Amino acid sequence: MALKKMWDKNFFKKFAHLGVPDHMLSRSSIGFQAHWKFITNILDQRSLPEDPWDEPKIKQLLTLLNYLDSDKDPGSIRIGEREGRIATPYLGDLCANFCHGVGRSGNLTAAQPKAAGASLMQNLTNKLVLSLITSVGIPNLKGALTVPMGTGMSIALALRGCLNHFGVDIHRHPDILMTQVDHNSPHKGIEFIGGQIQTIPGKFGRNHYAEEGVFVDIEDLQQVYESRRNSVSAIVSNSAFFAPRVPDNLKQIAKFAQEHNLIHIINNAYGIQSKKISTLIRKAIDAGRVDAIIQSTDKCFMTPVGGAVITSPREEIITSISQAYAGRASASPVVQLLVSLLSMGKSGYRKRMEEQLKNRLLLDQQMLSLANSHHERLITCNNPVSCAMTLSQLNSDQITKLGGFLYNMRVTGPRVVNIHQSEFGTCTTKDQMMDAAIDSYIVMNAAIGVDPIHISEAIIRLDKAFSQLDE
Repeated sequence: MALKKMWDKNFFKKFAHLGVPDHMLSRSSIGFQAHWKFITNILDQRSLPEDPWDEPKIKQLLTLLNYLDSDKDPGSIRIGEREGRIATPYLGDLCANFCHGVGRSGNLTAAQPKAAGASLMQNLTNKLVLSLITSVGIPNLKGALTVPMGTGMSIALALRGCLNHFGVDIHRHPDILMTQVDHNSPHKGIEFIGGQIQTIPGKFGRNHYAEEGVFVDIEDLQQVYESRRNSVSAIVSNSAFFAPRVPDNLKQIAKFAQEHNLIHIINNAYGIQSKKISTLIRKAIDAGRVDAIIQSTDKCFMTPVGGAVITSPREEIITSISQAYAGRASASPVVQLLVSLLSMGKSGYRKRMEEQLKNRLLLDQQMLSLANSHHERLITCNNPVSCAMTLSQLNSDQITKLGGFLYNMRVTGPRVVNIHQSEFGTCTTKDQMMDAAIDSYIVMNAAIGVDPIHISEAIIRLDKAFSQLDE
């Protein structure tokens, strides 16, 4: 309400003595207030606007919030050890001048006396990102928390918060079941809080959806659980990983977690861009137990690396996760997410989701053509973001060289998995891959924001790299 009153007609009467007639000021105030209406609307509605904002609007909002932090008060006497002091204005530019950060000791979303503006920004960003995620596929979420950490550490924070919330002692129940993903970050996050990982192994074949790929069988989950029943506290499932890994059966795992009273965290690092994955999560929440879902801000919302969004179908769990964070936090990942969200709006994000679907199909078509020309094949897994092509015609040395050639050709992002050297990356065993007649492979991605021209050029350069192997 204060913002609405700030620019009323009485305010403009203060200019009357400068020689501009009242009727002109009254008319001009209408247009002036229109520039501020978008800010009052977003604060009132706490929902991401449908249409994107331009940069001047975004800067106006950030400037307004900035003025609420104590270090912007020209009359303040600052004698504490932490007063938003910076060595050069350039540092202020890098963090949009939110020098005090967000949160307080022991609570990431607590209002900070010296940083009312940053606190408002943190809470507003959480509301906006939640409104976007619920609108594009997971409507049964109730809370969201933006954190200044990557996926692995965010899994650690979510687990720690859930353990606190449900009163589970990790020293008595240290075992965390995790469906196999060959990625170090989630492993390190779990181990960071003292968890002991019990891996549910992946296998190659056709899952219950009759889809080819690497998946985790619910019977294997049951078997591992039974062997550790008295010491298990949680399950970490995975919705998205590099092909040929396919999403877990989240609905069955959620039912399993509910039946056995286990905390259930979903690693959804880049799943928000996929309507298919969001649908799996929505159904899992409806069918069983899901406590928290982790999304990477750079993978899902095109921000710089360094942030994540933790969501939950229960707002009180988000509160507990927030309270598990140690100390204040950098405001930069929050600023970056807020700017990214406002620059796209809901309509812009949906458009990028539609483009991602088209780019995924384009990648599939072009990789299939390339595979046929080199007597290889696509591993036809139902992965919504990436494609995998076999490298069965190449020996181990050639497979290693292929990755190097692509790097020197300035192609970034492909993932070459050489099972002759290590099966790490396949999310299963070498024997499983060999039994299924799948040799080493290369993975290409069509993630949100990719330029279709880059997809086509990457395939052209991959073809050239194959040619170089014959020279």
